[in-house]
Amino acid sequence: APRKARTAFSDHQLNQLERSFERQKYLSVQDRMDLAAALNLTDTQVKTWYQNRRTKWKRQTAVG
Repeated sequence: APRKARTAFSDHQLNQLERSFERQKYLSVQDRMDLAAALNLTDTQVKTWYQNRRTKWKRQTAVG
């Protein structure tokens, strides 16, 4: 199957995702569903954004 095109998040969506990430680095399934619904995104889009954001965060906080 062809890869799905990557999502271009709006500024509003990114701002809300970042604010959510600052509060909690890991979302429960329910939190993720609620956030996705609030931002008009899919559960998978939010899950993937969080996975990528945690990777970036871990790189930034890595010592050495």
